[in-house]
Amino acid sequence: MNTDASAVAGAVAWAVALAAGLLGPIERAVALAPLVVVPLGLSAVGGFDGRSERFRRVAITLQPIGALAVLASVTVLDGPAAALAAACWLPVTLSLGVAGATRTLDARTRGFAPLAERVVDVGLVYLNVAAVALVMFHLDLTLWFAPVIILLTFVHFNFAGFALAVVTGLSGRVAPGGWYRPLAVVVFGGPALIGIGISFSPLVEVLAVGGFTLGVTLLAGYLLIRVVPTRPRRQAAMLAVSALALPGSMVLALGYGLAAYTGSSPLGLPIGQMVAVHGSLNAFGFAVCGLVGWRLARPTADQA
Repeated sequence: MNTDASAVAGAVAWAVALAAGLLGPIERAVALAPLVVVPLGLSAVGGFDGRSERFRRVAITLQPIGALAVLASVTVLDGPAAALAAACWLPVTLSLGVAGATRTLDARTRGFAPLAERVVDVGLVYLNVAAVALVMFHLDLTLWFAPVIILLTFVHFNFAGFALAVVTGLSGRVAPGGWYRPLAVVVFGGPALIGIGISFSPLVEVLAVGGFTLGVTLLAGYLLIRVVPTRPRRQAAMLAVSALALPGSMVLALGYGLAAYTGSSPLGLPIGQMVAVHGSLNAFGFAVCGLVGWRLARPTADQA
């Protein structure tokens, strides 16, 4: 099954599970990532060859089975059975992480340029953090965190890690100049810095989320000003919706970070509601619209 067909089949499976009442607000985003977002991102990216392409093909072959296993892990299974199902996603993300790392290493003779491709590569690596977090959640290996934080780590590294990296990288293929480089650097390292803050310091988390929110908001402006006007009409419309969803989503993420630091919500919303709205904007408004948009007319990677 190719990535486009897998994304469509995954969307059907996701919709069936939703209609059956099997997916809660967080689980919707958890299931959407492997079923739809990852195959859409792989379809939109391209730019692999040689060793990296072999690993990518392994991941594409395994992706439908792994994605359905993740769906089962958050719907009909629990305990060790759910953890075992979630572990079926690990070979997919490991193959993609090796593909991204291999592509970066193959580019070392050019000083790892261009930056747009390296952002995509780190997005592929981030998927592994998400996959491990999901297995830990089902094994109740939550360390010093609430279980929901571990589950949200899976969501964070799929959307703020992988999907954002793909959209940013593809944007850099068509508009690499101007203020693209500092924004790409924020996307490159921001998700990891936020993860470190969540793990060790609420203050670092707030500062990291604040910087990431500012960078991603500026990225939305960059998409609207530099990228959208250059694209075909249907693609431009999808990318515009994706860009417009980013600022609201990130403000809610900042509100969540401030709530974790201060103990009260600065937006006047319960944390659960902030997470639900942020997740919907991020998953559907940003990730799905952005990745479908780029798939309509995929820019090529001339120097991956």
